[in-house]
Amino acid sequence: MHDMKEGYPESLLMQMLETYSPSGSEGEISKLLAEEMRGLGFRVRVDEVGNVEGRAGSGDPKVLLCGHMDTVEGFLEVKKRGRVIFGRGAVDAKSPLAALICGAARHLEAGGKGSLTVLAVVDEEGKSRGMKHYLAKSTEVFNYAIFGEPSGAYAVTVGYKGRLLFRVSVATSAGHASAPQLFENAVYIALGIIGRLRELDGRWTAEGGDLFEIPTLAVTAISGGGADNTIPSRCEVAVDVRVPPSKTLGAVKEQVLKAIGEAERGEAKVVTLVEDENWPYMESPDSRLVRAFIDAIKGVKGKEGRLSRKTGTSDVNDFVHRFGSSAVVYGPGNSRLDHTPLENISLQEFRDSISVIEGALGRLCR
Repeated sequence: MHDMKEGYPESLLMQMLETYSPSGSEGEISKLLAEEMRGLGFRVRVDEVGNVEGRAGSGDPKVLLCGHMDTVEGFLEVKKRGRVIFGRGAVDAKSPLAALICGAARHLEAGGKGSLTVLAVVDEEGKSRGMKHYLAKSTEVFNYAIFGEPSGAYAVTVGYKGRLLFRVSVATSAGHASAPQLFENAVYIALGIIGRLRELDGRWTAEGGDLFEIPTLAVTAISGGGADNTIPSRCEVAVDVRVPPSKTLGAVKEQVLKAIGEAERGEAKVVTLVEDENWPYMESPDSRLVRAFIDAIKGVKGKEGRLSRKTGTSDVNDFVHRFGSSAVVYGPGNSRLDHTPLENISLQEFRDSISVIEGALGRLCR
């Protein structure tokens, strides 16, 4: 059995960082976390896609602590410089996951009440295969859910925007580039569609409000054409749309499809697919879960914690949409370092975040 002595959290984090686990290659870290959680006294199960689930405690409330074990591609040398550790996942999101595991273990070791489930999922940086698999299989309802992402140890995240991913395909008849007037150019038609989408984005911006409060739109990929002497007969555009909690996915989707439909297309065939949908999420700042974290941060830091809202999405969006549980997003780290070659975590902040999680659990599970 492991115990939660002073050096264990850092040792666990170092092992996690040294185990390279880009999305789709989480096998080794899945084994590592299963072994470590068993050593901490959790009842552990690894599911068909590699998610690791550790359960401990009993009675109410039921609390889910969920983090992801995958990272983006690109191994970074794991090194400690003074009080800072560098490595891929140091911020996004192995230190938040390690903090959840250690905070839960400390709560239980101190005799804390409640039923805790620590869930480490795969593929959050990809297509959220781990969370989608869990949601498809699970019927368990939790009183509270804590998702591990970098909020900074002294803040708690209470809102994420939703997301729509569109794929627009334009098809025409190919022709010789020496007679462009005789053929419809798929790239030009796609550019006309992009123009309409940019007009829509401009109207959203004109509504006013900060970046969290308005929908946003970005063309994130475009491909088309073939031979350099042939009028393009195909073009494909990816469009990433972020949706604030004040809007519904349906209403924003309708606006995007209308803008695409308004573009001139001649005889071209235009097909639009919605490839991914994530509902927005917003937790009440006055909920018991939020107050538990605010008070726990004050207990550790000496001053009240901040509330933050993020323009991205995470697994919390799908979870809350499915179950409606009270949920927050919390973890150490500066999210501006996500996916960068300078990804690093302060050991003091990491240790403080474990104390905050333990303190929040203690307040929730009285």
